[in-house]
Amino acid sequence: MLDLATPLDRLALRACRLFETDSAEEARERISRVMQPHALRLEGRLEGPAPRFHMDFLRLRGVGLGTIAFGPASIEVPPLDGYHLVLLCVSGGAVLRTGGAELVVGPEAGALCPAGQPFSARFSADCEQLILRIDRDRLSAFTGGRMGWLATRLDLRSARLRPWLSVLHALAGDAAAVRLIGEDPAVAADYEQLLLRLLLAGQEEAAPARDAVRPAALRRALAYLEARAADPLTLADIAAAAGVPERTLHEAFRRHLGTTPLRHLRDLRLDRARSRLLAGAEGVTEAAMAAGFTHLGRFAGDYAARFGERPSETRRR
Repeated sequence: MLDLATPLDRLALRACRLFETDSAEEARERISRVMQPHALRLEGRLEGPAPRFHMDFLRLRGVGLGTIAFGPASIEVPPLDGYHLVLLCVSGGAVLRTGGAELVVGPEAGALCPAGQPFSARFSADCEQLILRIDRDRLSAFTGGRMGWLATRLDLRSARLRPWLSVLHALAGDAAAVRLIGEDPAVAADYEQLLLRLLLAGQEEAAPARDAVRPAALRRALAYLEARAADPLTLADIAAAAGVPERTLHEAFRRHLGTTPLRHLRDLRLDRARSRLLAGAEGVTEAAMAAGFTHLGRFAGDYAARFGERPSETRRR
């Protein structure tokens, strides 16, 4: 088994500190900005000095890598909105429940919580999490939309996962790599692709052949959205193009992509707006309108939530 326990003071992610506080409420609120709103409760009777909460976070593109520590605590998280969460432990351990299963996270195992699924977890007093926040659409692009087969338990002793864990471990401890990712979007994209491809390669043995092909209605809907993303579409429009009732289409998106048709459309538009901004040929308003957004305030909020920066910051690169 690959040892994940790099000495904490040598983790390169320490340079990406988002916050440090002794307030549980502040920690919950700050973590929610990066992840999503959730319930955080301290467990047991605390002795000695108050616990210090912190979060380090490095965004590649559609993947975020970070650490979280808040002492002995439990969390309740509603259905993950638009992203998958991989959880490992740098120190300590956790017990996580998702999809009716209980997973013990520690030196030998991690967990993958799929988009659209709620989860709860309880953390030991010495637990520091190492997390990967993976945008649902980014991972879907690597799986062909086949999200159902991904195992929720990650066996860190598996030879198939060793290359992925090795790259993850090296990145978390490599200050030069962390610095380059912040400076060069192309480097960030390369690391993102490598992490996702290795994670999927490590799980290929779990993939049943019967899920290899998307339903025809879902394929029609996705093709329609690709071609008409900038148009003012409604759920009824998408369902009509797919040739199925709205409820059937909604269930197909939830089951195979872990999202809804309109969220997929929003994220498709955000990706296209980002591509236009990175190209540098247009301003923020022009890029947003060309991608299909008509409400600039909502666009800016959704953009920041998805990419971890304001549209104007992307434009200045």
